[in-house]
Amino acid sequence: MKVENPGATNILKEYNDIGLLCSRGLLMTWHERRHEKGDILGLASFGFFLMLVGVIWIITPNLLEEIRKFFEDFKLEEEVFPNVFLPAPVHHHPVVYTAIARFCFVFGLFQIFILVLRFVFREPVDKIAGTFSGMVFWSGAGFVANMLSAGTIKWFAFLGWIIVLIGLSLVIRSLVVLLFELTLRKD
Repeated sequence: MKVENPGATNILKEYNDIGLLCSRGLLMTWHERRHEKGDILGLASFGFFLMLVGVIWIITPNLLEEIRKFFEDFKLEEEVFPNVFLPAPVHHHPVVYTAIARFCFVFGLFQIFILVLRFVFREPVDKIAGTFSGMVFWSGAGFVANMLSAGTIKWFAFLGWIIVLIGLSLVIRSLVVLLFELTLRKD
């Protein structure tokens, strides 16, 4: 008479399943799963982005009407090449520009908070670099939008500065990643 041990059979079956999962690359260590999961701080940042849009919308009187006037005010203004014109608003729209500046400043400050959390949770370097470059972009965009609101610069200077800030944030992101890799190679 043969006596079977169902517990031992289950353990062997589970061990076999784990081996199968490992051979197919489906079983990950805790460290690997931590890096595979979604970007929780990125999701929090997106949620804050949406909340901030709502708050700016609420605290800025007549924003919808001002935005409508802003877009209706665009005319072909600047001739960049012979017979090539770029659109620009004809009049100054300080309510819209101030709302944009407030949004950019607050979102830039929030990026500092997210950056600290990325260091605390030991996030990957590319996420830290992306948050740092985002902080630079949003803070700079707030400063430039504030200058546009005050009338210190004109529309095309504002667009030029935004292009500069996009390029600067890309360079900063790349430099942060390269510097982290350099310091890791020396260790």
